[in-house]
Amino acid sequence: MSIALILRRTRLEHGISQLELAGRLDVSQRHVSFLESGRALPSRGLILAWMAELGVPVSVRNAALLQCGFALPQPDEDTQGAEAHLVREAVRRTLEAHLPHPGLAFDADWKTVEQNRGARWLSSVVMPGLWRTAGGGGMGLDIITAIGHPQGLLSRAREPEATAAALLTQLRAETWSRPALASRVEWLARALERRYPGRMPERGRAVGVPYFSFVFDTEFGALSFEVMQSVFALPQDVTPASLRVEMWFPRDRATAEAMARHVPLQPAPQVP
Repeated sequence: MSIALILRRTRLEHGISQLELAGRLDVSQRHVSFLESGRALPSRGLILAWMAELGVPVSVRNAALLQCGFALPQPDEDTQGAEAHLVREAVRRTLEAHLPHPGLAFDADWKTVEQNRGARWLSSVVMPGLWRTAGGGGMGLDIITAIGHPQGLLSRAREPEATAAALLTQLRAETWSRPALASRVEWLARALERRYPGRMPERGRAVGVPYFSFVFDTEFGALSFEVMQSVFALPQDVTPASLRVEMWFPRDRATAEAMARHVPLQPAPQVP
């Protein structure tokens, strides 16, 4: 579908005349007519204004931007409102359905926005000191800090150097599209080098591979997981602001049994 047809259809579907829309966008009716007939091409700003004025779904907005070769919105531009609330609710339900196994969601800044009970229990076991400092709720936990902290995510991990290198590779690649991460990622690189001087592999896993493994030595025995990351959105909706969902899957029977034993499928009842 051409950009001209996208613009025309979105206007007609909302029952707005060319003249009314032109007034809202502070352009001439002639320019709107030229855009809808394909005689002129819209700027990126005009596409964003057109879609925002009509309340068009983010998937249609992104399709229009991509049709013209424009970049999708950065986090500070993306204001999805009610649609973002629906995504959060869907993510929350997905994480609950993954119980008793750990699941979490984090934002573009690598700060958690949702954790299920499995993730909270595992965090309390593998990084108890940092978890207590964070309040134990898991909301807003800085994952980059948790990776680099001496009492953080790697403190009870087997082969932490390889895991650290894999995570650092991923984070450095993400700074290409999310420059705001750069200073924190470089802090992490220095922290890991101090912690594992000369012992980290030069390269982690290949950039773009969405899964990796963790093995932790804990008071409950060895807990082994395969971890998979995905983005909760349609392909055309993915932006640097998209929520990341991370699912942890037991790699052996002992880990699965430990999770089932310590993480209830239903929350404990509240004592009046």
